[in-house]
Amino acid sequence: MATVGILDVAKAAEVSVATVSRALNEPEKVGAKTLLRVQAAIQAMGYEPNASARSLRSQRSRVIGVILPTLLNPVFAECLKGIADTAAQGGYAILPFFTDYHIERESQAVALLLASNVEGIVLVVSNPASSPALARLSKTTCPYVLAYNQHPDHPCVTVDGEQAMIDLIAHLVAGSHHRIAMVTGHLHVSDRAQQRSRGYTRGMEQAGLRPLALLEVPFMDQAPAKGTSQTDAQPGDTRAGTHLADVATLLRQAHRPTALIGSNDLIAMRCMRTAQQIGLRIPQDISVVGFDGIGIGADLFPRPATIVQPNEEIGRQCVGLLLTAVKRQEAVPTQASVLLPHRFDPGESCAPCPFPPDAHP
Repeated sequence: MATVGILDVAKAAEVSVATVSRALNEPEKVGAKTLLRVQAAIQAMGYEPNASARSLRSQRSRVIGVILPTLLNPVFAECLKGIADTAAQGGYAILPFFTDYHIERESQAVALLLASNVEGIVLVVSNPASSPALARLSKTTCPYVLAYNQHPDHPCVTVDGEQAMIDLIAHLVAGSHHRIAMVTGHLHVSDRAQQRSRGYTRGMEQAGLRPLALLEVPFMDQAPAKGTSQTDAQPGDTRAGTHLADVATLLRQAHRPTALIGSNDLIAMRCMRTAQQIGLRIPQDISVVGFDGIGIGADLFPRPATIVQPNEEIGRQCVGLLLTAVKRQEAVPTQASVLLPHRFDPGESCAPCPFPPDAHP
């Protein structure tokens, strides 16, 4: 396979070679639409600047790189607002990349941001314990901070997702819920989902209850095809929007759960819709709880119960740590990691179990 050069990128993006060079070395001087075209071409073609090109510019860029899974989940949009606001207050621009939960795109984004001479990077990776992107980044002099991830060998700003889930189980059990199920995003692409699922299992065991089998669904989903329902499909159907058929099957069981936990708010909202489609009332027939505390939940009825994490504050604290490190010309130390508090918001979708212990559905 032929090596991709800067000329190839320029042709694909329909710009000049000079514009590609500026996009890499002085992104703040390139128009937003043009910069996005160049970035898209670089990612699509797998272009990576050579070492001599990266060394052409050594002065400060006053740009912070950002790597997030997606903006379709408002949790990351809220975090990005905190990042952008704090960066702007410090006289910095941001250069964001989005990975769509693809591990290889994390590495591509790190390579492109390093080539762009950013002064620091805020990023979310699938799993910091095995991340190729972090392995590469940690060998450079570029300071970085992980948002939402939690790992003792890397600087992080997050909440304790495992403990938050243990606390939630205790709350539900105090409300006489004994059959509590969890629907999680795919575990292999998110250490946050792994932490929360561990918390679910530990919380159930601490309460003397048997954890139910986890149901895994994609983090992001498209709407069902026109004329179909999410609950019409059979388990294993791979069409968009049909994976929640397993949730519908679970909720139709004779001894169904009385409480359902989504590993994030979007999953919980989809579970609420599924429950309503099969005729269950929330919270009269079943309680549903999410995780994240995204602002859009306030506009829904019933308003979803959720574990609230301070998403904008996570972004602000990440940039604060980065700017301190940049000023000192050093890496962000792991001991600077910040564990922010979480809280439970009962919303309108969570209530005590309506059934006596010996009469659970």
